[in-house]
Amino acid sequence: MKQNLTTIVFYNVENFYSKYSEDSFLPSNFTKWKESRYDKKVNQIAFCLSKIGKAETDELPSVIGLAEIENNDVLEDLVNNDYLKHGKYKTLIYESLDERKINVGLIYREEQFIVEESEPIRFVFKDQNDIKTYTRDVLYVKGKLFNENIHLFIVHLPSKIDKEINQFKRQSILKALKKKINNILTENFSEKIIIMGDFNDSPTTEDIIQELDTRAKQEKLNKKELYNPMVNIQSYDRGSLIFKKQWMLFDQQLFSSNFFKSSSKLKYVKTEIFDASFLKNSGGKSTGLPFRTYIGRKYFGGYSDHFPVYTILKY
Repeated sequence: MKQNLTTIVFYNVENFYSKYSEDSFLPSNFTKWKESRYDKKVNQIAFCLSKIGKAETDELPSVIGLAEIENNDVLEDLVNNDYLKHGKYKTLIYESLDERKINVGLIYREEQFIVEESEPIRFVFKDQNDIKTYTRDVLYVKGKLFNENIHLFIVHLPSKIDKEINQFKRQSILKALKKKINNILTENFSEKIIIMGDFNDSPTTEDIIQELDTRAKQEKLNKKELYNPMVNIQSYDRGSLIFKKQWMLFDQQLFSSNFFKSSSKLKYVKTEIFDASFLKNSGGKSTGLPFRTYIGRKYFGGYSDHFPVYTILKY
């Protein structure tokens, strides 16, 4: 690795269902999710992951959080792909009760990140008819990254499209996250925490700032606030996805204050969107937009409707 640098990645990989699934929630329908299409997507996503942070570190990423993964079959196929298998990745996923059968998961290089604890943080809601409803679990993982304690939270918040129903769910999840973070830091202020995921909203939204106590400047962090580098990255002409014909930065990585202490052995360097040209459409009106797997029922054979985001840390 260059100068002891390592990469932390988050990537929403768009409806990445297993080729063994036969349920109606598959994109379009099962007959269109052929084995050849699945295998192509595995190869593409593995190739993409192998390139993230490579210019900065000369290495594969240490830790990769993923959203819109169905189950461990998909993760195992990814880590055994030729582009990733020399990284000796391990997989971690809990299948949630989400109606679309879609989950967040983690792959990590066991030689660099040792998992000590993990659990799904589950949320159960009730609709107007008192019927239980579910969303994706938050994945919590505690471990050691290059011998430094790290707490990871991988999230995929409900969409804001169905605002009246989902707003309560979003706030409940964010409040629960903040409570867990505060408990960790109350027990030990020197702990390092990373929250990463698809927040289905921009980094400047009131919900995220208020519920998670995020700040856009490292030097102004107090002990329980989180640094959100995405605030300074978002712009009108660049983001991690297109939403209502505008670039948005729903995919985010947040960091606790201890990554910025001079005494820390694991330091924050930078965060970026990974929007390499191979992840973009190359023709027509959609030139430069994410090269998607599906749009509605139409198969395009691309990577995802999101770009990955990544952070470089120095250890």
